[in-house]
Amino acid sequence: MKIQLLALHTFAALLLPLSAHAADATGVPTGSGDPKVDVLAYAGGAANVRFSCVQALAEGGVLIAGGADSLDWLPAATKKIALDAAGLAASGTGKIGFILLAGDDLKTVTAAVALPKDVAREIRWVKTTNVPGGPTGEVFISGTNVEGYFIAKLDGNFAKALPAKCAWVFQVKAKRDIQETQPWDVGGDGRVVFASGEAHSYDWADVQRLTPEGKPDVVENWRIHWTDSGSEWQGAPASKCPQGKAVRSGIVFKIQGRGSLRSWTAEDYTAKIPDGNGGTKQGRWPLDYYFAGPWNPDDPKSSEQGPGYTGYRWGRNPVGHPQAIAIDRRSNDIYLGANNQSRLPKGEPDFEPYVIAFTRDGRQKWWQRLYPETTDNSTPDQYVDALAIDYTAPEAAEGALVVLARCHGNNVVNLWNGGKIAHPKNPKNAFQNSFTGKNGNIHIGWLGRMTLAAGTMLHATYIAEWGDASKLGGKPQTDPNLDGWPSPNDGWPDVNTTKMRHVLHVDAAGNIYVAGTGRRVITTKGAHQKMPKPAEGESRWADFVRVYARDLTTLKYSSIVTGVWDPAVQGAPSSEVKIEGIYPAKGGVILCGYAPLDKAGAVKAGPDMPVTNPPAWAAKARTAEMGVIGRFHFAQ
Repeated sequence: MKIQLLALHTFAALLLPLSAHAADATGVPTGSGDPKVDVLAYAGGAANVRFSCVQALAEGGVLIAGGADSLDWLPAATKKIALDAAGLAASGTGKIGFILLAGDDLKTVTAAVALPKDVAREIRWVKTTNVPGGPTGEVFISGTNVEGYFIAKLDGNFAKALPAKCAWVFQVKAKRDIQETQPWDVGGDGRVVFASGEAHSYDWADVQRLTPEGKPDVVENWRIHWTDSGSEWQGAPASKCPQGKAVRSGIVFKIQGRGSLRSWTAEDYTAKIPDGNGGTKQGRWPLDYYFAGPWNPDDPKSSEQGPGYTGYRWGRNPVGHPQAIAIDRRSNDIYLGANNQSRLPKGEPDFEPYVIAFTRDGRQKWWQRLYPETTDNSTPDQYVDALAIDYTAPEAAEGALVVLARCHGNNVVNLWNGGKIAHPKNPKNAFQNSFTGKNGNIHIGWLGRMTLAAGTMLHATYIAEWGDASKLGGKPQTDPNLDGWPSPNDGWPDVNTTKMRHVLHVDAAGNIYVAGTGRRVITTKGAHQKMPKPAEGESRWADFVRVYARDLTTLKYSSIVTGVWDPAVQGAPSSEVKIEGIYPAKGGVILCGYAPLDKAGAVKAGPDMPVTNPPAWAAKARTAEMGVIGRFHFAQ
């Protein structure tokens, strides 16, 4: 819905940060550069910049990754390093993938490390081998190119030395979702686990691992291995392979002729095991759900018959979707989030999620479905979008796994209700317990915390903002930080589409950081940019950055980031921001993204976002497709 700009001074309480700043003649707040003061700005001039990932270094400094047509927009004093990326061929992207090294307060950019032009659309992810908050370890990157995406290790970690080259580069063949989201992670030992292929297709998708030297790795207890003779063997351990020496291993997500994620014995197929929330489910492997018996590697076709024990069948396409990967930097245990297409008993199409955990040598620890197993089945489509390790160790010595999931549609059998988690330490009052209202054809988010040891649920909440016309029940919440918004658990308000990014982080206190897009987004008292409440006028679609308390009972911080608009007047356009990356920072959160062009390739009409304390290397206003960088302060 289109909206008109309102004079900034009139609706300052709604549209500008609450921090006390002086304002220049245009009404844009200015400041002293204090790192405790919010920063939000555009960057890039005419270079069509997109920032995609941001990360704070423990020793000081912030890495900002992305892609652009050129780096001419950076200050002349910025040290520019051409990154030697032998092994990456020109792919005609026309872009330069880069990493900037900025100060903690984002006021300066001291260095820019850039790939050769044309080899990658951008540098999408930056990851390190250290536990968050610990001394910066080795730095790994990934980026998009025409063959899929690449993963590379840099020869410098920015904290001790600027990188000059890629120590190694590995090309991953991938298409569509896997190419775009690039699911991979690196352990404390420098080994990289990554997904490749094409999800929900007739071809192939798998997960493999690389050695610290960037070569295909053998994972002893995974169940598919390729040998030095060129053969494929299904079995474990790899050291017992009868067809030659295993040279690489994998988890194959193609169901035909493969049993990577199925029980291989009747005993395992019929086993009743914990479902993570006080009940049980059948089968020691997640894909047992769709078949009439265990997998038989000697007679695959006879063991590919369905339906499973609750009536589910495998779906239209034989290839599942490895969506998310996280590695515990301490143990190097591996956690995978995935989904596959399925068919309900009456033939309706569906998508089902699961999380599965492995030890560093590939032995399965546990798997969970994220909802209860019943003969009613679960009709909403459900997905796992991101995983992160919580190292704060509140329940067990090794901490917890945080899961960002998503559902499409509603049903009584949906992702776990946050107020009905069986764990005795669950406070029974999640910020948003369930999917409410009558809107069915929508996507909304969900967060859950699980023990690393067994996948036992600890806490959960939905992430489902409201529509513009949603009738919100209940009195204003008493927590001053929640700024008078009613509780999502009061009444039965219609929730609305809320799409979360594939980005998830946990800080040293266990607070959980996410970003997404919603309509009537709940914002906190100290938000940089507030969403008007229903009584204050019209809402709008906006990206937001949000921080949940560790137990998911409340919000620590929530702010929208979008073009300013007048909540009282409809009809005028407004610009938008796409948040792509977030990261915890001391005293707040860092974010990055870009301001997109319109469909005709022109700067979108409408007012800009509320720019605040723009660094000298950045800009106050849009002149092209421009990067967006920000740092918001809140009490952690």
